[in-house]
Amino acid sequence: MIYLLLVGVGIILLLVGIFSGRKKHNYLEAYNKTVRVYSLANDDQAVDFSTLTERTFRQRVEIKLHNLGKQLGKFPLLKAAGFLALLVFAGMEINARFIRGNEYVVTTLIVLLGLHLGHNWLQKREQKQFEEAFPDALNILTSAVSAGESIMHAIMYVGKTLDGDVGAEFKVMGDRLQMGDTPDEVFKKSCLRFPYPSFHFFVITLRANMHRGGQLKEVMTRLNRLMFDARAIEKKKYALTSEARMSAKIVASIPFIFLFIMQYISAENYEYVMFNDAGRPILYYMLISEFIGISIVWGLMKRVR
Repeated sequence: MIYLLLVGVGIILLLVGIFSGRKKHNYLEAYNKTVRVYSLANDDQAVDFSTLTERTFRQRVEIKLHNLGKQLGKFPLLKAAGFLALLVFAGMEINARFIRGNEYVVTTLIVLLGLHLGHNWLQKREQKQFEEAFPDALNILTSAVSAGESIMHAIMYVGKTLDGDVGAEFKVMGDRLQMGDTPDEVFKKSCLRFPYPSFHFFVITLRANMHRGGQLKEVMTRLNRLMFDARAIEKKKYALTSEARMSAKIVASIPFIFLFIMQYISAENYEYVMFNDAGRPILYYMLISEFIGISIVWGLMKRVR
C-alpha cells in the first residue's frame, strides 16, 4: 500500500511540474492568432511568437541539459554525480530506517523525487537571480541609448558593465551582433537561455524597434519601470504571505519530526505504526491528511495576486 502511495505522489508531482511549465507562455501564444510572419523585416505587422516559444521535444531536452550545465557552474558532471550518489545513499537509509520495503523501488522513487526537487530549486534560483539583475540591465541599456549609443553598442555596454549570468548573456548577444549574426537569430538563442516572459517582451520590443524604428528610449524606460514595479509587488506579496507560508511549513513538518524522534524515545510504538499491519492505517491517515492539507495551502498561496 505504501508503495502505491509513494508512486501516486511521484506521478502527481511530475504532472504538476509538466503542466505548470506549459502555462508560462500561454498569453504569448494567445497573441499568435493573427497573421504569422517569421521576421519583422516583412511588411506585415503581425509577429509569430512561436519562433520564441515553440520547440520540438528533442530541442527542449537539449536546451534543458545545456541550461542545467550552466546553472550547476563549474564541474557540472562531478556535481551531478555527487548529488546522485547522495540521493542513492539517502534512499537506502530512508528505506532501512523508515520503510523497510523493496530497496530498489524505494531508492528509485527517492532519487526521482530528489532530482525533481533539485531541478526545481535550480530553476527558481536562476529565475530569482534573473529577476534581480534584469531591471538593472534595462536601466543601463536605457542610459546608453539615451546617451546616443546604438542598440548594438548599448547591448555590448551592458555586457561589459553588468556581472552575473544576465551580463554574460548580454555580452554574448553583443558579440554575435558585432560578428554579423541577424538580430532574429541572436535573440532566439538568448530566449533559449532565459525562457522568461519579461525577457521575451524585451526581445520583442528590440526586434520591433530595430526593424520598424520608434521611440526606443521611451519604450525601454516604460519597460524598466514596469519591471521595477513588478519586482516590488512580488516582494510585497511574499512579505504579506510569509507568516502563513512559514506556519504551513512548520505544521506540515511536525508529524515527520515526531516520527523521527519516536524511533529513539519509543521504539515499540514506532515499530507498531510503521511496520505493523494493525498500525499502518495510522500512518496512511497521517500521510493522506498531510498531503491534502499541504495541497490546499499550496493552492491558496498560488491564488495570491
